[in-house]
Amino acid sequence: MTSTAVDELTPVQSTATTERHFRYWSWWLLLYVAAWAATYGSLAHEPIALFRHNAIFIFVGFCGAVLGNISAVGGGIVFIPVMIFLFRLGAVDALKIALASQAFGMTSGAIGWMQKRVVPLRALKLTVPGLLLGSAVGSLVIHPSALLVKCLFGPVSILLGVLTIVLAKRGTGSASRTEIPPNAAGPLFVIAVIGGLITGWIAIGEGELVAALLMLAYGVNVTACIGLGVVLLSINSIFLTLIHQFCLGGIPWQIAGFTSLGCVFGARLAPYLSRRSNPIVLKTIFAIIAICDGILFIVQYALMHHGR
Repeated sequence: MTSTAVDELTPVQSTATTERHFRYWSWWLLLYVAAWAATYGSLAHEPIALFRHNAIFIFVGFCGAVLGNISAVGGGIVFIPVMIFLFRLGAVDALKIALASQAFGMTSGAIGWMQKRVVPLRALKLTVPGLLLGSAVGSLVIHPSALLVKCLFGPVSILLGVLTIVLAKRGTGSASRTEIPPNAAGPLFVIAVIGGLITGWIAIGEGELVAALLMLAYGVNVTACIGLGVVLLSINSIFLTLIHQFCLGGIPWQIAGFTSLGCVFGARLAPYLSRRSNPIVLKTIFAIIAICDGILFIVQYALMHHGR
């Protein structure tokens, strides 16, 4: 095929072409498992007993990473309600585990999306500064608290669920653009700051808000938007994990270590599923989960305050 013919490919055809470059299994996955096992074996006081007790979190991490990377919302949409309601952990500990898990899972997913060659790299320059600013303010200036997590998670989760349905219905038509228009720079910075603030408080928001802005306001291709959202949430989660580890009391690694292992493999699967399954069905399922999570948090918050 000549270079001219390649240049004339539509975005959908181009995506299909570059998809062949992506494979689920990669040598670094084996390296990661080996590094995880070596670290775990050297740090855990009773590794066999701890593994038996916490192995379930590997499955939780896998499921959260699959859902989070398909939509760019992040695994926090699964981790926070599961940790709070199923495992009875505190809201701030649930937030810390969600961020640490996403630091591994969203990075694994980001590698997959980058291999698909659909992420608009120029958008990273426009969003990362705002992302870091919002995340720093949302963590170091206005510290996340149990009340803040429980108060915000419900409404934001419902909003993101609705946005997921709207974005899924937009489809991946060939008429949509793949590049970021020049007039999007200012709004992208502002929405990145807002997304960073929200992610610092409830571990979700950055990726989907940026994706929604680019799709709804500027008609950018949905695949490019989701890929960009995953990469941004990866950067955001790593940054916030470092803040919590060194400035805000540390991460509960006895749980986060297990969720992160599942996250790496679940996130790696998400780009595969997004191209080989019905995206509307997948995202509708995710949206229903997000909306139900949000309703659950709002009901619990209302009952808690009514009881007072």
